[in-house]
Amino acid sequence: MLKTLPAFSAAALMLFASACTQNQTVVTETAANDTVVSSTPPFQTKEPERYRATRTMTTFTATDVEEITKNLIARDGELRREETEVDGQRVVYLNLPEGRFMLLPDDKVFADAKDVDHLASGLDSDGESETSPDRLLHTEPISTAYQRIGVESVNGRNTQKYRVVVNSSTGANVSASETVVWVDEALQMPIKSEMKSADGTRWTMELTDIVLEIDPGVFRIPEDYKKIAFSELRARLKKDNADANQP
Repeated sequence: MLKTLPAFSAAALMLFASACTQNQTVVTETAANDTVVSSTPPFQTKEPERYRATRTMTTFTATDVEEITKNLIARDGELRREETEVDGQRVVYLNLPEGRFMLLPDDKVFADAKDVDHLASGLDSDGESETSPDRLLHTEPISTAYQRIGVESVNGRNTQKYRVVVNSSTGANVSASETVVWVDEALQMPIKSEMKSADGTRWTMELTDIVLEIDPGVFRIPEDYKKIAFSELRARLKKDNADANQP
């Protein structure tokens, strides 16, 4: 059964995209193993203007309890769609020129969500989870080491593989997190990552079924859908979740 996974924020999906710049300052570099210590990645990433993919995110705790969430994601310029499943109920989020909307396809209803800051929630007041990979990678960094491992094929796509180790501090404590990321050579974006934090928690993210052509209809609200208040839509979703969890 698919579960909601709060450990990943939207920014974390792209991992390092927001951190990449044209001019990067490298502190040290070792040519022998392509390892650099830097405040920014030694590679650049960008999200394609138009693409569709399935994103699978998995969490393993220290006791190997597994949580999995799958999302269908699509982008066409400023148009965005994300579809997920919560306890058997399909939920669709749309970002359109006229606003942001949340849809329940099984009920054929939708609601205006422009005043909802974080649609997929599970996030803190700053818009991301305390345990998200993005926060673990960028909160109070002491040093970050990037090692280029080499070329590797992922689901038939050529990628450059990197190991990233971040040392970060919280008060008097120093912790380290390690991520292995696969950057697609053609798309110039991460399509797979594996992350491990100091407490033993592990996360994986992978994009599959990647296509660059998209049906424009996926960014439209069907004409037979009824518009309801967001509070009513949320109540329906909570009721469906409660019913699904009944023994």
